[in-house]
Amino acid sequence: MDRPIRPGKEPDKKTGNGVSAVCPLRHSGDFATGGHDHSVHLWSLRDVTSLRYSTPTLLSINHTSMIQSLLAIRDTSHKLVSAGADCAVRMWDMSSERVVRSFKVSNSVYHVHELENPFCTLLEVAHRDQQFEIHDHRLVPEKPVQRFGYASIHTHGRYIKGDIQSSNFACGDREGSIHLWDLRNTQATALSMSCFPGCKVVQVTFSSRERLTACSEDSEITTLDLGTGNS
Repeated sequence: MDRPIRPGKEPDKKTGNGVSAVCPLRHSGDFATGGHDHSVHLWSLRDVTSLRYSTPTLLSINHTSMIQSLLAIRDTSHKLVSAGADCAVRMWDMSSERVVRSFKVSNSVYHVHELENPFCTLLEVAHRDQQFEIHDHRLVPEKPVQRFGYASIHTHGRYIKGDIQSSNFACGDREGSIHLWDLRNTQATALSMSCFPGCKVVQVTFSSRERLTACSEDSEITTLDLGTGNS
């Protein structure tokens, strides 16, 4: 599938008009992409049998840097959240076809996560000790409801990604450890454990409320029991 570049913008010499973020939409087969050219497109499935897609639709979402994360949510309506290296977060309403909420954070946004409360999202941002922010879209958008994290000499980068299960959030770090927080009280980590000593934990995923699967930069995979702290 050929993704068109934003009109009037020259392709980047390194990345061209390549995709930098992708997410599924609520309608089966449809998805959204964000690009190095700062644009967001919607793709609609035309034919299920042949998996043919209609020409992608360019959304009027203004970002000044590459799109790093996309998330489809539903609060009062279906929306698409886009976040970029420009520290901007935009909320596109699918029915009215316009940006209905927009705010800036102090650091580049790596990932956006959906929470149990449909009016809230969790952001992973470029910070050395407060890497995570929870925003309530109904409140003043520039001020996060909660901000928390772990001490590090480096930002963890967009190639480390956490996961949410109910009120628990877990994320790895560059030193091979995994940190777990109860989002009802983020003043301290609920659990920290070494998983891949000296090797970056690139992604964690909850397989259940008590079990967590982690993947290292060296493509090692392990499953952890959060009750005992053992793999």
